[in-house]
This record gives sequence, structure tokens and C-alpha cells, in this order.
Amino acid sequence: MRIDEQLTLQNEWWLTEKVKEELAPKFKREIFQELKSMVDVRQVTILTGLRRVGKTTLFYQLIQELLNRIKPKNILYFSFDEKQEELKKVLDEYQKITNVQWKKDKIYVFFDELHKVKGWASKLKILYDTFPNIKFFVSGSSSVELEKEAYSNLVGRHYLIKISPLSLKEFFELKNNLKIDDPKLWRDELILAFKEYLKKPFPEIVRENDERRIMSYLRENVIGKIIYQDLPKEFKNVNEDLLLNLIEIFYQNPGMILNFDELSKNLHIAKKTLQKHLFYLKFSYLVRVVRNLRTSMLITSRKLQRVYPYHWSLIFGLYKEIDYGKLLENVVSSIIDAKFYYRRGNREIDFILKNGEILPIEVKSKFEIKELLKILKKLKLKKGVLIYDGKDRKEEKFDDINIYFIPVYELAYYGKLMI
Repeated sequence: MRIDEQLTLQNEWWLTEKVKEELAPKFKREIFQELKSMVDVRQVTILTGLRRVGKTTLFYQLIQELLNRIKPKNILYFSFDEKQEELKKVLDEYQKITNVQWKKDKIYVFFDELHKVKGWASKLKILYDTFPNIKFFVSGSSSVELEKEAYSNLVGRHYLIKISPLSLKEFFELKNNLKIDDPKLWRDELILAFKEYLKKPFPEIVRENDERRIMSYLRENVIGKIIYQDLPKEFKNVNEDLLLNLIEIFYQNPGMILNFDELSKNLHIAKKTLQKHLFYLKFSYLVRVVRNLRTSMLITSRKLQRVYPYHWSLIFGLYKEIDYGKLLENVVSSIIDAKFYYRRGNREIDFILKNGEILPIEVKSKFEIKELLKILKKLKLKKGVLIYDGKDRKEEKFDDINIYFIPVYELAYYGKLMI
């Protein structure tokens, strides 16, 4: 398809003055308001997230919002998903079609899947610095490289917004076509919906009830496209079968200790090959590695690293069921974006948050705090969190230690830790 044909096809509002409702549904995610607030901010707004989380939908919804006050032809959308055109060429073709002078007129440009263009950040930087009349919104599927390139070439020139799969609140509202103002009034219904939510927190499958189609969607549209399309395009000598083999191992055992010697021996591959392919999985956000914090809580150890699916729902692209305790641990690791845990001898804390203070987080299917209190006392910490599979949130004091008891459904409802 020629670039002018693609532009005309992707920017139907130049003629109709509106976005089709199929592209810009009425239901808006919580993050939409943050995205909307970026319209008048000079810096480039970058959306990143796993495939199929709804980045393109957010763009279309924002375009529909802009059409209430902006001339349709002053809004440009272009997807680089199938064809990696030069940015300036896209803008020049846009000018030929619309007669909008992109170098001087105030325009809003949405570049979707821009990360597929080689050197995209440096090219965007030149346009950003030269033409302050353009407000850029760009998106890319999550990868370590996308964020690294943005911070290297667009320092001080961008805001990065990570789009996650749906929170429990968004899932419940979308599935039932309603709005929740007070979660306490819906507590029992939310708890009942929680296990269903765990398997399908992606917008397109919220109302899908066929387990085979849910599994196929996750396997083919998310995991498969990353392994068989994205990574081979990004790197040379990618062994797709090895990547899938590693995924099967890691997804069946969320939180397993990473042992390169044992894995390489069992898989009959060189240790360097294993390390390289683990990097690919981390690069594409298919897995996360959680490091062990040493006693000082200031440094990490390369030993005893744990591996988790980057987002728990990806497990269900390969397996129908998984140990529920391990699944809950993975849910928490995904929501809090876990980077550290603590292990010393036979004592362990599932996760450690380091945001100006040390916050230990333990995940239990039941209400158990004895071991958590022992470790907190040993480490001389005054605060900890127990996330458990229950109904009630509360805070209790044990001697001089505060423990926050948070039901896992509530963590999933907000999509972040609230204490």
C-alpha cells in the first residue's frame, strides 16, 4: 500500500470529522485522563505497554476528544506496524493530501508503533527541537530498548506513560457496562469476579468465555508475536524454539530460582546462549528477574535471582491452571513492578520495595504473619505489608511494628499498592 493510501485510510476523520466508535469506544480507561492532560504539554508523550493492552484505542479516543476543538486535518495518525516509513516522508505526504503546512501550523501527530523505525528517537528529537508547533504522541510495545532510547535521545523532551493490562476495576466496569464509585459497595461481586479477571485482563477478551479462545488469544497475539516477529527483527541468531522452551519453564514455575548451570545442562545449550536468550525475554518484557537484596538492604546479589512472567496473565496463554499460591505471588510482582526480594538462610520475604524507604511485602493465601514479624524484627524494620487472599483490609500494630493487611483483590482493583 502506498503511503498516501495508508494516510487516507488511517485518517478517516479528515472527511467524516469523527472517529468510528469501533475504534474509539465509549469506555475509557483510568489512564485516559492522564493522557488527555498531556495535550497542551510541549514534551513528547510516549505510551508503552504489552501488545493488545489498548494503546492504539487510547490514541483514537484522544483524537475523538481533540476533534471537539481542533480542525480534523490538523490531526495526523500513522501506524508503523506494517511499514517503517521515514518520519519526514510521512509528514510531507500528509501535507500534500491535506494542504496543512506541518512546519508552521499547529498540529497533533500520533505515531503508533514508532519503535519499529530504526533510530526513531534521534529522528523524533530533530523534529521536536525544530518544530515547536507539533505536539507528538507516540507509542511502542514495551521493551527495555524503547525506554533506554527515549531516555538517551529525548532526555527532558518526553513523558513516558506505561499502559498495563486492565485493573480489576476496569475489567469489572467494562464487562458489566457500569461505573464503580465506591468499591466497598461492590466488594462481594469484585471478589467473585477476581479469578475470572486473572485469566483475561486484556480489553478484547473481557467478555470472552471460551477458555480455548482466551488461551489462543494470549498465546498467538501477545507471546507468539513477540517471540516469532518482534525479537527476530530486533536481534540476529534468535532461537525461537529455545525462547518458547524457556517461557514454558518460567511460566509453569513463577518465582523459580534462576540456575544457569542447571538450565543449560538440562536444555543441552551453552551457558552464554542461555544468558543471551534470557536477555531477549527480559528485553521484550515477557519475564522479569527479581534480585535478592543482601542484609544491608542497599546492594543486590547476582545469586539466587528469581524469574517471573512479566505479567501473570501470560501464563494462561500456555497453561489452563497454575498453583494458586504461586499465581498470587506473580500477581503481586506484576502490580508492584517487583525488582527485589529478601532471602537469608531459610528466611525469606517475597518482595522488597525501595522507594525512599524499605518496605517488605509478603504474599500469603491465608492470614499468616509469624514469619514476617520475625524477619522484620531481625532487620529492625518498623513497617511491613501482608497481601493475602481475603476480604478485609486493616492495619495492626505488633509491639513497634505496623503491619498493613491488604486483600489481593483490592490490590488488583486499584492496580497499585495503596497504603
